[in-house]
Amino acid sequence: MSQQTLRVTRPTKIELIRLKKRVKVAKRLHKVLKDRLIILTQELIMLMKDAVELRQKVCDKVQECESLLIKSTPIIDPSLMESYARTRYGKVEGIIGSRVVAGVRVPLIEVRREGKPREGPEYPILLTLTSRCFEELLDLTARLGEVEASITRLGAEVARVKRRVNALENVLIPRMENTIKFLEFKFEEREREDKTRMKKVKQILARKEGTVSAST
Repeated sequence: MSQQTLRVTRPTKIELIRLKKRVKVAKRLHKVLKDRLIILTQELIMLMKDAVELRQKVCDKVQECESLLIKSTPIIDPSLMESYARTRYGKVEGIIGSRVVAGVRVPLIEVRREGKPREGPEYPILLTLTSRCFEELLDLTARLGEVEASITRLGAEVARVKRRVNALENVLIPRMENTIKFLEFKFEEREREDKTRMKKVKQILARKEGTVSAST
């Protein structure tokens, strides 16, 4: 905890009142930021768990697709496979948007396909299965990219909020409280000095009055 105090240009009681109000505001802000940090951390942990699961699914799907591709290559003409892959859907595109998670805007990635897939008895079943597998792999990869980008942005926000919480908790609020204690002590000392001075003045006046009375 910081033992330093804030620099006060005019150590007055009005400044002391303002400083006490600032401490109350800082403590409320600290509570809000700490609650937000908890929410952000929970969301970040959930996303990290999702990322681990998605990575495993992507690895498993890659192995599955490679196995199907190896099986289909000897029996299906490569030019047919390439043509089929290009024309299976009318249009395939990636849509990138955004959404808000715990107050942080993160990317939203979607693979959109237009038209019905070309499937039927005229196409080898192995070719259809291989295409479906790679489509699922593409969807999983897009979802994984979305989650990992979200982790990056949430992680940066967690670090930023944590720095502010630590600054308030360990630096600003302790310094303001130390300054308040210092000012209160200073004003108490000043009041004691004033009381002592007034007491001496009264004693001097009382002696003078006694002297005047005795002379008359």
